[in-house]
Amino acid sequence: MREPPRRFTVIVCRGPTCGDVRNSAALTAQLRETVAERGLEEQITVTEETCFGHCLRGPNILVYDTDEMKGTRVFGPGAGVPSAVLYNRMTGSDLARIIDRHLVGGMVVRPLLNRLPAKDP
Repeated sequence: MREPPRRFTVIVCRGPTCGDVRNSAALTAQLRETVAERGLEEQITVTEETCFGHCLRGPNILVYDTDEMKGTRVFGPGAGVPSAVLYNRMTGSDLARIIDRHLVGGMVVRPLLNRLPAKDP
């Protein structure tokens, strides 16, 4: 019997630095569009959060296994979920890698983690 595909929740930070300064709204739109184009709506939930508190490394995107979150009682999106991963300094081309490798392939894209803070113009 075939195992059902893993389901992921993807939360894009929309705080003042990620959203207003670094335009995370464009990332959210691109992510939603790509998920819809590829027919992944049942597998991937895209949402937004006000701030993750990692402003210097934004835009930030949090990814976690949706089913792991069930039953957790820890406050905050993805908190207490072993699979939770925070990607930093996201760009449109980074999203393609995250979708292909992490959300479809199940492998964390390690080079996109813990990036050095961005230097705003």
